[in-house]
Amino acid sequence: MSFFRLKDLIRAVRVCKTATDERNVIRRESAAIRTSFKEVESQDARFVNVQKLLYIYLLGFPVQFGQLECLKLAASPRFSDKRVGYLGVTLLLDEKQDILTLLTNSLKNDMNNADDYIVGLALITLSCVASSEVANDLADEVERLLDSPRSYLRKKAALAAVRIVRREPDLADAFVGRVGALINDRHHGVKMGGLMLLEELCNYSQEALETGRKLVSVLARQLRGLATSEPSPEHSVRGINDPFMQISLMRLMRVVARGSQEASDELNDVLTLVATLDDTASNVGTAILYECAVTALAIPSDQPLRVLAINLLGKFLANTDNNARYVALATLSAAVITEAPSVQRHRDTVLQCMRDDDISIRRRALDLSFALINADNVKHIVNEILRVLPQADIEFRSSMVYRLSAAITLYADSHEWHVERMLRVLSLGGNYLNVRDLHKFIRLIAAQADESLQRRATRISFALLDRDISQDKMVIAGVWLIGEYADLLVARSQQQQAAESEVVAGATKSPGLDEDDLDILGALGKPIQKSSPSEPHVSAALDLDQELPEAIPEPADVVRLLASISRSPVISSPARRMTLTALAKVAGRFADQPSVLSSVRSALAYHTHSMDQEVQARAVEFEKLLGNELDAVRAAVMERMPLPEYAEVPYEEYVLNPTAMRMKALTVIKRPAIKPEDLIGDAPAGGSKAAANAAAAAEANKQSVVSDLLNLMDEAPVAAPSSPPAQSQQPRQQSKMDSIADLLSSTTLSPIPASSQVTSPVSASAIIDNDDLGKDYTVFNEHGLEITLTPTKKPNTQVIDLLAKFTNVGENAISDVAFLVAVPKSQKIQIHPPSGQHISVGANITQLLRVSNPSKSAIRLRMKVSFTEDGQKHESMFDYSGFPPSIV
Repeated sequence: MSFFRLKDLIRAVRVCKTATDERNVIRRESAAIRTSFKEVESQDARFVNVQKLLYIYLLGFPVQFGQLECLKLAASPRFSDKRVGYLGVTLLLDEKQDILTLLTNSLKNDMNNADDYIVGLALITLSCVASSEVANDLADEVERLLDSPRSYLRKKAALAAVRIVRREPDLADAFVGRVGALINDRHHGVKMGGLMLLEELCNYSQEALETGRKLVSVLARQLRGLATSEPSPEHSVRGINDPFMQISLMRLMRVVARGSQEASDELNDVLTLVATLDDTASNVGTAILYECAVTALAIPSDQPLRVLAINLLGKFLANTDNNARYVALATLSAAVITEAPSVQRHRDTVLQCMRDDDISIRRRALDLSFALINADNVKHIVNEILRVLPQADIEFRSSMVYRLSAAITLYADSHEWHVERMLRVLSLGGNYLNVRDLHKFIRLIAAQADESLQRRATRISFALLDRDISQDKMVIAGVWLIGEYADLLVARSQQQQAAESEVVAGATKSPGLDEDDLDILGALGKPIQKSSPSEPHVSAALDLDQELPEAIPEPADVVRLLASISRSPVISSPARRMTLTALAKVAGRFADQPSVLSSVRSALAYHTHSMDQEVQARAVEFEKLLGNELDAVRAAVMERMPLPEYAEVPYEEYVLNPTAMRMKALTVIKRPAIKPEDLIGDAPAGGSKAAANAAAAAEANKQSVVSDLLNLMDEAPVAAPSSPPAQSQQPRQQSKMDSIADLLSSTTLSPIPASSQVTSPVSASAIIDNDDLGKDYTVFNEHGLEITLTPTKKPNTQVIDLLAKFTNVGENAISDVAFLVAVPKSQKIQIHPPSGQHISVGANITQLLRVSNPSKSAIRLRMKVSFTEDGQKHESMFDYSGFPPSIV
């Protein structure tokens, strides 16, 4: 059955009671439409069928077979047919499909049509689906329509020009001369189209950027007029005058004033005015204030305005709208790099957001909380995050534990606090701690020359394991400490011996033991309190306001705890093996106590028949070692282990604030400080200069560790002469980490002002004719992937284009290719999207890199590539500086 009209099809779908009935109706109708396309050439039938196809597409069913019919309908001379045909083209086609080239002729003919509405249809279609080829073919037509006397056509032509510039940046210069007239147009739609076009042009054209900076005063005047004038009935929303125009103006300001001190000075007053006039009573006002805050932070604005922007974002955190709170947290995470003192004022509100009901708010609040950590507040923020950790979402805990370990390691002011906080992390989230951080913690304790810290850490570990053995890494670390420092664990001073009864009474009891434990521990003569085997050995979380408990057990208590842990079903195999090793170590520490040796042998004998091969092997070997025939060598074997050795991998520079690295929309640029020699008057004396240096160094010390993100590939950080040498725990040493963390924060190619361009002694033509350009330079060849860079350069520019070519020279297909590049601070880089992420054998993909090098320094690249080959993930980071000196 075929439904003739669209209304009939809609009615038939609505009366369906089940999804199966709906699929049957759509399947029958799709078959009927497909048959009609093949057998009926009537334009009226095609018109109805395409309408029904679009409805079916909106329901989520595949209708790709109707793409060509949409093109035929768009070529019809009737306006009604063109409207439906172009609508189908925008919905069913995209720029990657080859069939789109068939549309070029129809679009060109319709752009020259006498009917303005048909021209408008063609322009809208072009702005939605234009590919690079179509943009090249129709750019002249769009450029002509920008000068049309009809405002209806000018605004649509401006939108089409935006699409053309995005798909073919080389055509940007053709539209620069017309944006001024569009922005000053009296028609509202034309003006908004002009703002969008200029914003897009500034990303690709230096000439457009200079034009935009000349229009800063015009933009400021228009924004001031919208903010202070009476709302227009035609364009006002919730009592706010033309919010869409205000936001478009501020977005353009953000682009043209970035990196320009003069342009920013002209915008300070009007941005301050907008920030003080609007309120957050409605979503419209919140949107305007958000754009105002982001714009103030994206340009080198005055410090009071930047503080006002941070306060506006902080005000959003108290908003009842979750969307406003989310964007505020995300933006503050990026702004904390340069505005850390201002963001710190809202620390308490951010910490409260970690307990929000919305999971996205909790995630952003956690990211910002870690980004706020510095040497002054690390103890407070770490405690608050530890309070949240037991109730945190499962997917958050691994990241939280990792970053907690990083924060404690980077900012610990003493080894005692470091060890105590890490023990709390282990007790609350030990299942999520990675092996690298576990090794760091164990090495920290083993490296201490003073036994007091080792003694306290071991006693705390004993007490914590006596309460809870559900955290695997806590068990591994705790039993290692007990095995290595069992002699320190049980050692008592005279005062402790006097208070022994109180200590034992206050200590927590051992985990539940079954009947089989009695024969292991009976010889020790210790009273055993049994608990129900059905009760899990998990205690409530420790109060962070109290000191960690310490236990001073007898040797028999040590053996009792380790024996019960080794037989617990909740621990992992590595933890069980470590426990057996600790039992053997305890036997070596108390070799002069036969009862201890006997109980240890009994505990090991239980595992000699274990189903785990490694556990069984260890139990047999240790039982053999404790035999009488090996008494001569036992003491030497059970000595304390030397300092553990492993390849220490430093923390990534972005470990505490990864959100800022993903925030491409906000480029934080700090206004340069006023130097004393720039002021009117005599130069300051040496003492004043030293004081200024000391103040600058003190301010730098207060910045979060993420401020070092801006120093990627610097040779060394510049330290003030009066600053003291950094301690080993200070995060400033992390600025030399071999990381590529801040790639995403510097992938925008900033335009170079004409006044800062450096004249090279080599002429432009000589550079372009250089034989070194156009050659392939191999930078990587491993695991079947070869990467080459081909440099090119256009005349009279300071930009080097590097075409990266990824060739599969192996025997297996390569997928999930990701390529990141960083350059020194004296250069800027723009990374274009790759042509693909999957490479078959013998094939290749390409990716364009554009490096701005105004200082004519040598091109140095730090690259990171990751890909999957034959199911195995590969990741490599490497540097390359092998370009000839002529390529600058």
